[in-house]
Amino acid sequence: MSLRERALVWFGVLGAPSAWVIQHLTGYALSEAGCHGDAAIDPGTIAVTAAAAAIAVLATVASVVVWRATRGAGSAPPMGRVHFMAVIGMTVAPLFLALVLMSGLGAVLIDGCVQS
Repeated sequence: MSLRERALVWFGVLGAPSAWVIQHLTGYALSEAGCHGDAAIDPGTIAVTAAAAAIAVLATVASVVVWRATRGAGSAPPMGRVHFMAVIGMTVAPLFLALVLMSGLGAVLIDGCVQS
């Protein structure tokens, strides 16, 4: 297995969740800053959301590439494991893409600076 395939499979599995974590933490910080009077929060939130969504899409593509390259490998390690990880990436990345989009749209469209 080449270094390229290893990098692609790990990016496919961990890319989208990592992008969501970074987007979530950055979005929280931007929302807190927005509650203290900074007016340029929405463009920052949109940019971070777009970047995280792009990473999630690229992670999906990476998983599909590895899945296609290993689909005839059978179930024997190590290629069977790589194929399985590609399936996991194809499952996880679109779910985290949905989380990224819902989180970003919610931060832009809903005012979070109200007291309960």
